[in-house]
Amino acid sequence: MERITADKDRMPSAAAKAVRIIAAPHFMAILLATLLYISMGDTAFANRLHYIEALFTLGLLPMVSYLICAIIPSLRKKGRKLERTLAIVFSVLGYIMGTMFSLLGGGTAVESTLYLTYLISGAATALLSFVMHFRVSGHTCGVSGPAAMLVYYLGFAFIPMFALLIPVFMSSLKLGRHSIAQLIVGCVVPTVSMFLAILIVSGI
Repeated sequence: MERITADKDRMPSAAAKAVRIIAAPHFMAILLATLLYISMGDTAFANRLHYIEALFTLGLLPMVSYLICAIIPSLRKKGRKLERTLAIVFSVLGYIMGTMFSLLGGGTAVESTLYLTYLISGAATALLSFVMHFRVSGHTCGVSGPAAMLVYYLGFAFIPMFALLIPVFMSSLKLGRHSIAQLIVGCVVPTVSMFLAILIVSGI
């Protein structure tokens, strides 16, 4: 009986972890860039190289932090806190690289807005995390930001994407990763960042 109960307890935890993997910010960034490129083509990215650059800086580079922590035992022993810190650092580095590539390499307005949204959002998350010691949820950032941008550029048909926040909220609370306040702020930060990015790009 105890074994059956334990198995039942592990199943929701496994599902919660699966949700967090699927909705990881770097995967959502890859999905966002791909949907924009498929739907808008050269209006979204100046050319295919710019699209590949987006996949690298927004999606692949942030994964490096997890790889480093996985292969270096001394870092792996320091646990989730160091992993999160490195993830934020590598993410912001990628956002800076992408923004510079877009602004200096003839990127489109959509492209520049995309990178600036991530850069402003990443900087705000780093400030809240490292200075104010408020752990903004990267997963709600990673879902709400792309959802807001897809609705803005591709239309209201993408509003249902916000429904992905429901399992993200549930999984984070189930695993004890974030408080409700941290999850809500994670939704607000990228949305506000997007509108700030739009204003900045429109003024360039």
